[in-house]
Amino acid sequence: MNNRISPKKIASIHHPYRFTIATLVTDMDEYNQMLASYQRAGFTEDITEYIYIDNIGQNSFDAYEGLNLFLQIAQGEYIIICHQDVLINYDDVNALNVQIEKITKLDPNWAILSNAGGLENDLYHRIVSHVVYGDGHEQVMGILPQKVGTTDENFMVIKKSANLALSRDLAGFHLYATDICLVAELLGYSAYAIDFKLTHKSYGKPDQNYYAIMETLVQKYAWFMRSRTILTTITDFRLSPSAINRKFFSTRFAKRFLRRSKKYEYLKALANKGE
Repeated sequence: MNNRISPKKIASIHHPYRFTIATLVTDMDEYNQMLASYQRAGFTEDITEYIYIDNIGQNSFDAYEGLNLFLQIAQGEYIIICHQDVLINYDDVNALNVQIEKITKLDPNWAILSNAGGLENDLYHRIVSHVVYGDGHEQVMGILPQKVGTTDENFMVIKKSANLALSRDLAGFHLYATDICLVAELLGYSAYAIDFKLTHKSYGKPDQNYYAIMETLVQKYAWFMRSRTILTTITDFRLSPSAINRKFFSTRFAKRFLRRSKKYEYLKALANKGE
């Protein structure tokens, strides 16, 4: 019996499709209209994989779970995650390829593209977008393309090779684009709003669920970004947005104080457990 192991040498990833179109579906008629618009725009099945999650009648997956499934299963080089009420009835596949190439030359480390997004640290210009709504209103705001902190959720292009994922501890159908943009930034990637004109039939209307998810998201990232001491198997160091905090807690005095405090808390917990 031959017990020799034959490892497989890898060098690069081959994507059988240029695009994957991934959608959470609650209305099959509307989804079929969306599919037809993509086909007319040149997203043919030889270059495009179409996948969906059936949420008709009841939700099989929420957005965070569903999008993570899309990101794992998709075989396209670029994963387009979009709402079922989107119509690709203005720009086409060639226009999208032009935008992708333009952003790649500008910033090879991009991971997410959208037709709208929110800017950071700009008091007077908060949003950039180019979208036509179902009532015919065309919203054009700001200069495109432009780097953004977050993107809209009606249409997102995600680079498969960025290996992005959404948070396990968030749920629902809101702010998942914000979450994945924050994850991308943490991993060293960026997001851009691009000039890709399409129709999004509906306007977004925040409800109670939106604000509940927003509070959970804020708490999650506030906790993650907290000042703290990181202990490795070799050393320890301080993480904090404050340079003063980092410098102080890197001193021998502060480290000694923290160790004694932790030891006191540990012994106190043991004592309370034994009562």
